[in-house]
Order: sequence, then structure tokens, then C-alpha cells
Amino acid sequence: MNILMTSLLDLEHNRNGVVSFAGDLQRLFEAAGNPVRFVTPYDCANSDRTLALRIARRFRRNINSPLLRLLDLALTLKQLKGVIAAASGTISAVIAHDPLSADAALSAVGGRCPVLLVCHFRTDPWEEFTDAGIFPKQGFAIRWLRRRMERALNDPGVTLVPVSRRNEELVRRMVPGVTKQRIQLAYPGVSLPEAMQLPERHHNEMPVIINVGLLHWRKNQRLLPHVAVALKQMGFPCRFVLVGVEDPEEKLFLEQLVMQLEVTELFTFWGIQDRATVFTLLAQADLYLHTSLEESFGMTLLEAMACNIPVLALEYEALQEILTDTPEAVIAQESKPEEIAALLVPLLRDRVKLEALQISQRALYERTFSSEAFLSRYLEIIAGAAGNS
Repeated sequence: MNILMTSLLDLEHNRNGVVSFAGDLQRLFEAAGNPVRFVTPYDCANSDRTLALRIARRFRRNINSPLLRLLDLALTLKQLKGVIAAASGTISAVIAHDPLSADAALSAVGGRCPVLLVCHFRTDPWEEFTDAGIFPKQGFAIRWLRRRMERALNDPGVTLVPVSRRNEELVRRMVPGVTKQRIQLAYPGVSLPEAMQLPERHHNEMPVIINVGLLHWRKNQRLLPHVAVALKQMGFPCRFVLVGVEDPEEKLFLEQLVMQLEVTELFTFWGIQDRATVFTLLAQADLYLHTSLEESFGMTLLEAMACNIPVLALEYEALQEILTDTPEAVIAQESKPEEIAALLVPLLRDRVKLEALQISQRALYERTFSSEAFLSRYLEIIAGAAGNS
């Protein structure tokens, strides 16, 4: 079986939850003897780009208007379609990681193989473009974008693969009347990089709390300095390690906040790191504290479980699926920093209790989110989609 993966993201170089998901899936397919090829706008060499696309990008750099951004996107998708079409005769299935690349793949393969759309959505996918400021919330650009995405979502040739029950409910709202056959839930799975050995578990003299993910106001890391103050006031200071791509404005805000709250010595910002380093940092920490209040799923929680450290998280919808066996690890959203600190101190002091939480969460990971379960589910979905096409 030959698999083609596609996305508007740079799957080979970017680092975020979607890219980690795709990278894990690629490694698992290939380890099972199924070659995977990534096709994104980023692996199309400059010499292959059309004159129209090169001109559009030059204008967009000088005149940054929504219509020029839309023209750039439309020409990029046309180019992506051509690259997928050139490879379509040799592939068994396409796995797209966003609706626009799924739409390009549909046109490119012409029904010759199944197309899976992995639904990583945290909200309506067109709104993610407006939330990021790429397009205004009203106007021709966002209407075009929405129509293009809805075309892929509604196409009977696309198998929709939500990554959580929350995503499934979101898809059903976007595609009323969609059949069960077209929706196939598949939880993410996480595997360690090949040949990576996790360091032995040890307890730090000063407990280390880690948070992994994009440093951005939406991820709510602003809560952590206030928790650090509360812990310090309780006579139980902890070190905080933040790892991930850093939004410059948010990084500056957090640096000023930790300085203002006089906890600078307790914070380390590692910034973007390769995945093996992230996993090593996770394994060396005592606790993973997830602060985001809205996620499509929560890949970093699974990564922490894979690295054998216990997880606590502020409540959001997908946690009902991720932390089913340890409801005590879910923190109410309205909790104040002092209340969170009051939960952390007895847990971090009681090593037996902390170890029991880690063992329980690891067992759930092995049962539901392991690499074996991940691969098996995708092979099952592809076989089913091929049988129905």
C-alpha cells in the first residue's frame, strides 16, 4: 500500500500537533511496509511554480490585501492539485490534514483511490483563517474559502476522520445528515522517535512542571506565573519549563509578567526544539500541566503519557476521552491560581500518589493511544473506504 499525505502545512519542517500527528502516522505506516509520500506546497521547488503564482506572491508581499492572499491561496491549491495528480497513479489512498488540500486531492485523484480528511478542527475550519488574521470575517475571500472547504466536507468520496468525539460532533454540525459510513473516529496515537531511549525516571529536588505547545495567549500559559507565585507563597516553589514555538509578543508578555511577579528564576523558556529533545525534557519533568482551554484533541497530553510522566489539565471537552480513568487529574476551568497550587502541592509531595497517577494514565495510553492502536485503526479505515469506493 502506497500512501500520499497532503496539507497546507509544511509537514516536513513545521512543529505542532497536526505535524506531529502526521509524522507519527508516517513512521508507523512505513515501519509496517507501507511507503508514505508528503505532498505540500512547500515541497514544490521554485522552478516548478507557475509564472502566475510567482507574480501573485510578489504582489502580495508588496500589497498585502485579502484578495491577493486569496489569489495566492487559489494558485497554490491549483499547483498542489497538479502535483497530487502526477502521483495519483501509484497511490492506494490520500490522507489530507485540512479541507482545502482534501479538495485539491479529490480533483486530482478523480475517484481512483480513497481520500481521508483528518478533522483536527478546534472550530469551524474557515474561522481558523479569520482568527489568525489571514482573512477578514466578512467579504468575498472568506465566502470563497468556506465554499471550497464545505465542498470537500460534503463530497461523498471523502471519508471524514475526526480525532475525538468533540471533533465528530463538530463535523456533524458542519455536515448535517452525514452518514456513519463517512465518519470514522480515530484517536491519535504517539510513538517515541526510533532508537530513542527515555532517561530513567527520577524526582527532582525542586519539582519541575512542564508545559509543551505554542506559546500563545490562546494556550493560556499566562496562568503559570500566577501558579508559581501561589506555590512559592505556600513554601513549595517549583520550576516551570515551557517548550514550543514562541509568539514574539506573547513571549515578551510572559517575560515581563514573571519579572513583575518576581518568579523569573523559576521559569525556563526552551522555545522550539526537535521532537527527541521535547520528549527528553518531558521525561525529566515531574508533572505535565496543560493550561489550554480549547483544543481539537490534545496531542501533548498523549506525548507526556508516552514519556511516563503524570498529567494534570484544565478542563476542556476532549479530556473526557483522554483522562477517563483519572478524573482527579482534571482541573476546573474557573479554578484560581491558589486553588491550582493547593491541588499540586499534596500531589507533588506524595511520590506514591504521583506514581500511581502516572501508572494509571500510562495504562490508558497503552490501551487506547498507543502506536499499535493508531496504525491498526487507520489501516481499517483505508480498507473500508477502498471497499466502498
